[in-house]
Amino acid sequence: MGNGNTVSSRIDPIFKLKTPILFGHRGGVLEAPESTVMAFRHALEVARVDVLELDVQLTRDGRFVVWHGPDLNNVRIEGIDDRPSKRERNKIYDYDWAELDGRAWVADPAVKSLDVNEIDLSGVPKEDDRQLLLFDVFLKKFHHSPLNIEIKESFNRHINDADRKGLKDNLRVFSDILNADAGNRIKVVVSSIDDYIDEFREQNGEKYPTGLSTKEQLILHVLGMKMKNRAFETVHSRLFTTPKIINQVREKGGATFVFLTEFGPLFPALDEHEPSEKDIFEILDRGVDGIMTDRPKSVRDIMDRWIAAH
Repeated sequence: MGNGNTVSSRIDPIFKLKTPILFGHRGGVLEAPESTVMAFRHALEVARVDVLELDVQLTRDGRFVVWHGPDLNNVRIEGIDDRPSKRERNKIYDYDWAELDGRAWVADPAVKSLDVNEIDLSGVPKEDDRQLLLFDVFLKKFHHSPLNIEIKESFNRHINDADRKGLKDNLRVFSDILNADAGNRIKVVVSSIDDYIDEFREQNGEKYPTGLSTKEQLILHVLGMKMKNRAFETVHSRLFTTPKIINQVREKGGATFVFLTEFGPLFPALDEHEPSEKDIFEILDRGVDGIMTDRPKSVRDIMDRWIAAH
């Protein structure tokens, strides 16, 4: 079985964990209300993930919220129409935090399969562990788990005319929150937007491991590059994570983590439904260091069987 890589005996150079590593994507989008305390507890306690994956967006007034979005189609908001298709404002950055604080609850995963015109959120329970979370509150609640943090498009928004005029200023404040985190754990910062990750590194140097930007991923495939303190996070397809590329990343000091989630119509999600053992085994046999998934409990069970077989 496999291509000769003994993945289960490797310690990855980014998180310093025994591979293969399991990531709970937004806590497990298809197993719990995404990006909530409920989801992250499910990921840690039920799915036994190694790393929590989360996204961070900005509200209109510049607060950092754990949310992928930017749409709020699966979020019930106090005083706002329970039908997202009828809302005049439906992006996370359309709201000040005071409008969402203790007043916004995330729906169960089934809502994500509906067309926006079919969604009615009036039945979403107003439970504390379903509420939207500020990033600094999340860090305090989950202060032990290693983190994979994606900074999203709203980081470039103008907040005020004093000290928050755009990307550089927002990243400075975000970095202050990271630096204040008392948790003794690895925090990897990633972004699909080249300028964002470049600016984050400009401000923080090599203090935090970072993911390759889109530009760097192209360079990696064509020319190769140094990978120390770098994570290659990409689509699950063998076209992008061949054994040759994975070994190249290893030799240069990096790690390869793949998403089972959808990457456009050419690369459908492997975890939209219950993932197959065959697909997961094939990915692990290539030698990847970790898997990010919307169904961490399902993948954990398969991953455990793969580890036992090796």
